[in-house]
Amino acid sequence: MKGILEFLAKDNRWAIVLVLLLMVFGGIVFNAQRNKIKEWKQKHLTEVKLNKALNDSVSYYQNAWGEEVAEKLTIQATVKQLENRNDELTASQKELLARVKEAEEDNSIITAALIEARVLIDSLKGTGPVSVTDTTVTFSSADTAKHFQYEIKIGEVRPLNKLVEPTILFKKLEFPNKQFVEFHWKDNKKEGYPIEFSVSNSNPYYKTYNINSYAIPELQKEVINPTGWQKVGIWFKRNGKIVGYVAGGVVVGAGGTYLLMQ
Repeated sequence: MKGILEFLAKDNRWAIVLVLLLMVFGGIVFNAQRNKIKEWKQKHLTEVKLNKALNDSVSYYQNAWGEEVAEKLTIQATVKQLENRNDELTASQKELLARVKEAEEDNSIITAALIEARVLIDSLKGTGPVSVTDTTVTFSSADTAKHFQYEIKIGEVRPLNKLVEPTILFKKLEFPNKQFVEFHWKDNKKEGYPIEFSVSNSNPYYKTYNINSYAIPELQKEVINPTGWQKVGIWFKRNGKIVGYVAGGVVVGAGGTYLLMQ
């Protein structure tokens, strides 16, 4: 070692090449270490997102159409990961997992959702036309009814002094509804842009009281919809080794050229 140091001290050209080689090697090692740290952070972030999604509750807000929107974080994991945490799942989440597993027997699932909704009527007063005969009364909704339509017929109508049992026949009771569902990125960089699922109903008589959704782990915003800087980062991540080798070759070549020119 002492001889090598004395040689380098006498001929600084080799010292320059050695320094350049050490810089290249150090850059490759640093890049590999940085990728490992990034992978560890991503794994930790994925676990955090999964925990939050499993414990999230439905939130409600009104959209620009005047509709109530139900929203909840999407469960993003592999089926195997969810099976390993089966004891932590709610009944609805277990049903979602079972449906995803069943569907995957024939198709490759990307996203899925289980929506629990019901028609909720706390008061209903008809204002449409009424048809009366000797023994029946028929109530019908107006043609302009948007949220519910009905035709109710009450039979065996008699004066109170006659002992007969009246009847009621629901000939029509409809609640037209348009349901809009969407998956979108939650605008939160610190949480890794988790996926959210929302559903809205055009009919106010429909109430969404629970939703659970599933998405494969590969759906990542920085991969599918990256920003400009994220595109650069993805390119370097995919081509980091090649860049390192090329840079090393350039440095070594430059060092060799320098030596030959001396």
